[in-house]
Amino acid sequence: MSRTPVTNGFLRTASAAAHLRLFVLVGVLTVLVTRAFLSLADYPKLGGGAGKGGLHIAHMLWGGLLMLAGLLVMLVFTGVASRQRGAVIGGVGFGLFIDEVGKLVSVDGYFYRPAAGIIYLTFVALTGLAWWVTRRGRSDREAAPAATRSAAAAAADTALHGVLRGLTPQERDEALRRLRDTGAPATELDAALAALLEAVPERPPRGFRPHHHAAQRVRTWLTARVSGNRRSVHIAAWGATLQAALLLIAIAADGLTGNLADETQWTAITGALACSLTSLVLSVRGTALLHRDRNAALRTLRAALLVDLLLGQAFKFMINQFSAVAGWLISLALLYVLSAQMGRRQVQRALAGPGMSETGTG
Repeated sequence: MSRTPVTNGFLRTASAAAHLRLFVLVGVLTVLVTRAFLSLADYPKLGGGAGKGGLHIAHMLWGGLLMLAGLLVMLVFTGVASRQRGAVIGGVGFGLFIDEVGKLVSVDGYFYRPAAGIIYLTFVALTGLAWWVTRRGRSDREAAPAATRSAAAAAADTALHGVLRGLTPQERDEALRRLRDTGAPATELDAALAALLEAVPERPPRGFRPHHHAAQRVRTWLTARVSGNRRSVHIAAWGATLQAALLLIAIAADGLTGNLADETQWTAITGALACSLTSLVLSVRGTALLHRDRNAALRTLRAALLVDLLLGQAFKFMINQFSAVAGWLISLALLYVLSAQMGRRQVQRALAGPGMSETGTG
């Protein structure tokens, strides 16, 4: 049989983007925890040190072994659960591996200054891959015959997962809905998959988990507070502006006081200056637009934060090493506020219809 032109022999799973995001999240947390632990423990050397005749077991080795374990889990076992566990195990392994990238690119070893920036850019690239997979999944669902093939493959994957563990009513309904909403005439394969999904036993509901319930309540409360509070947009706008301005001021002050005389990371400093200046211009413009065109203001402010997160933070990590984590977390929080506001306005426009004004300030 010839390969389909849509997938070229490969078809993404319905949970591909979610598992990629899980892999990235676990990897980032592993790097941060590893760096914090090693700093607190004064960078011990497992195995007795690297002196003459000494044996040093780098945690890059453990990272490689864990990545192998994660890969074997996904190769040997089937279903969504194996991919989820493989993403977690592989994420821990990749975090331990990439944490020692300085040893691979420099004679300075683990403490190579640009290593933090390289690690950051690696995870930015992986996040971009997860975003691309999500977008491609949406376009596949909208285009025929890709939508038909994608829905059938996703239904088969869900049914396989159900054979192993059972299906919740929500999982069954979602798979059936995707199978029927492709816009194409139902085929014998669609009917067989629908029958299989109906025949899969129902998974008994999980017992009450207080921590899951508490986390859901906190997430719901936080989203409602952020998206429904108009002042949060102004806080995000001024936060983005202040963050960009402070870096420019700090570098200028260091230059005037001579603290940059022995600096060697001039490429990183130049990149950070350019990104901060771009973010500052966009932030000021977005803040000025808040009272005239709120939608344009939100898009401009988000662009300012994306410039900082996708490029600027990489240069900041090269300059300040992992002390730049605080600024990164602030930028993420500000981006969350703006994204929540934009999501709320999109829902409002969908409910109000095409007649809703784009320049409303609500």
